Amino acid sequence: MTFSDEKYRKEFAAIRQFGMYGKEDAEMLGTNAKMTEFHAAMGLCNLRHDPFCGSGTIAIEAALAAKGRAPGLNRDFAAMQWAWLPAEVWPQAREEARAREFHGEYHIFASDIDPRAVAMARENARRAGVDDCITFAVADARDFDRTTDRGVIVTNPPYGERLMEKREAEALYTAFGAAYARTEHWRLYLLSSHTEFERAFGRPADKKRKLYNGTLRCDLFQYTCDV
Repeated sequence: MTFSDEKYRKEFAAIRQFGMYGKEDAEMLGTNAKMTEFHAAMGLCNLRHDPFCGSGTIAIEAALAAKGRAPGLNRDFAAMQWAWLPAEVWPQAREEARAREFHGEYHIFASDIDPRAVAMARENARRAGVDDCITFAVADARDFDRTTDRGVIVTNPPYGERLMEKREAEALYTAFGAAYARTEHWRLYLLSSHTEFERAFGRPADKKRKLYNGTLRCDLFQYTCDV
């Protein structure tokens, strides 16, 4: 193989364009649930709380972003086999990336009503190397009661498509909307495919952005004005 071969040329171009994501990860952007949540978290590195954390994707991605963790830091690349590229550049690049990470105080919270989900999220955070950045708890989002501190909620609650029936989802949105209405100075960014979300939640969003969770059309409902 030579550098002019199509496979290696494309891989090298992907590494240059997407950093340590690489070609395969780059192709995932915006096309599945995990990467849709990633986009929400990346836009809000000052994430404070995900009260429907599930497996922990949003909180983990927010922690990685807050730390400045280089994507794909521990993955391998086909370019590592190129004879003309000195092998030492890879560990050197990784050490440089680690040295640039932020090590400070984090205020990232993740909770879920299901203890099994919280245990899974905690384990996923450990595997991602950010378990020291996130505070996990078993808690009901309908009881969310932060009323003094400013903060941001980024969350992806059940849609009523797979985990719950639509009426159950609407009841959950209504209860969470009542809890959110009791907060002070908290912004909310909520991803849902439910067409009646705003009605069930109890107030229209200040802004909406259309997104796709795989092939499922969703809206990112943004509540940015004080309630």
